Amino acid sequence: MSTRSSTKKPPASLQELVRKQFTPEDKTGRVSRAMAALNEEEGIKLSPEQWKWVAEDVDLEEPA
Repeated sequence: MSTRSSTKKPPASLQELVRKQFTPEDKTGRVSRAMAALNEEEGIKLSPEQWKWVAEDVDLEEPA
């Protein structure tokens, strides 16, 4: 697994795509939607032990 270097910049094409996708004008809406999602009641009811099992289960990881 590679780690992101803080000194390496992403390619200019990626930077341009990010600028187009995440405009300052849309920031308020993005933040509002994110906060609403964070404040929603969880639909899945699991115990802390079950959450830990799901998070640590290697069979549930996406293939490389």
